[in-house]
Amino acid sequence: MISTSCHKNWQSSYYSTYAISGNRGKDANYNGECYPKLAPKLQFWKIWHDNIGTISDEENNKFYIQQYYAQVLSKLDPEQVYRELDNSVLLCYEDNTAFCHRHIVAAWFEILLGVTVPEQKAKGFDIETIDRPDYIKEYLDEIMRKDRDMRGFKSLRALYIFEKGEKLEVEADRLEQETGKCYDHYRQRACFLRCDADEEEARFNQKRLTKAIKNKSC
Repeated sequence: MISTSCHKNWQSSYYSTYAISGNRGKDANYNGECYPKLAPKLQFWKIWHDNIGTISDEENNKFYIQQYYAQVLSKLDPEQVYRELDNSVLLCYEDNTAFCHRHIVAAWFEILLGVTVPEQKAKGFDIETIDRPDYIKEYLDEIMRKDRDMRGFKSLRALYIFEKGEKLEVEADRLEQETGKCYDHYRQRACFLRCDADEEEARFNQKRLTKAIKNKSC
């Protein structure tokens, strides 16, 4: 499992940690492992920072999430990143409930991989889970859907799984042309992924229906 926190509120040496800020945790005197692939780009960070107090937080934070997704997250494979960081805590500077790119990373994992990435505080072995800002995941979900062909899916995770299957089929075609060998096991896996995508879509739609019924009854 991956969790997230801020440097000042993660006071424990018993867990593996990675700084994901641009300066690798220097301002917090952090000397541990770093994962610069998830660091925001300085150019859009500076625009966002300079806009604080001059435009609404909603507009400014949406700008940041849009740029962070376009310039950083969309270039990465969420499954590969999750594997490389599994069983660790991702650290940055902002307080637990403040706007921060680590919350965007957590939302990205949750939306596409269906995992839970909690925001936490720690002192030794004592761990406290903190509610992260809900709007960040809502904004990211909205941005990831914008101007995108959803292929009839309502669930971004279902679409992600479906597209994984398509990529396998393309890879099978390429390898068969190059080697003359059969890669039916790739095609079989692609078929399984299409079934997984349909199941994920059904779960997503059932959750939406349950939520709508609950809201209607309130």
